[in-house]
This record gives sequence, C-alpha cells and structure tokens, in this order.
Amino acid sequence: NHAATAAIWVLAKEQAMTSNGSDQYRTEVILVTKDACHLCDVAEQILIALGRTLPIRVVKEQITERSELFDRVPVVLIDNCVVSEGKIDLEAVRSAVVAQRLGTGASLLKRDDKR
Repeated sequence: NHAATAAIWVLAKEQAMTSNGSDQYRTEVILVTKDACHLCDVAEQILIALGRTLPIRVVKEQITERSELFDRVPVVLIDNCVVSEGKIDLEAVRSAVVAQRLGTGASLLKRDDKR
C-alpha cells in the first residue's frame, strides 16, 4: 500500500531528524489529567512508550473540577482535538499522530474546543 509506505518513510526520516532530542520536529501530545487518577498514570506510561517509536512530546496538563473535561480524564489531545479519553486507545493515538504528521489529521480527529 503506497500510503503506508509513504507514512513509514516520513516517520523514519523524522525519527532520524529528531535523534538529537530536539522537540522542534515532535508532535505535541497533550495529556489532560487530574490529581489521584490511576487511569491518568497509566495513560502517561502508554504515551511514554509510544514516544519510543514515534517522535512525540508529551505535555501533561492538570485540570480542576471546574473544567468540562474533569469527568472525562485522562484525555489525549492533538491540535486541540480529542483523540482518546478514559481508557486510552493506543492505536487511536498512534493513528492520530501519524495522520497529523502527514498533514491529514484534521479529518481523522474529533474537534473539541471546550478545553
């Protein structure tokens, strides 16, 4: 499949470019968490593991009870779009990162501007 080959080539090229540790070429993945949240801890470990295979930068954002996302945490956002929430779907996050890096992310993600 040509699209899969292109995605692998792009990611391999980017991985080589980011091997120096620069965040400039990494996809920002926001993990919305709250205090005393076991699922949030699990989600963070999943994203750290994903970062070993894809060039991502995980940014944790702690929220308060007043946030509209409070009952949905953990929530993973890419480009302010909800990618996964609750029990994190690794494949959904992986697909969203690849789509974002290939420039096709907006059509695959659910918009959620209520952050």
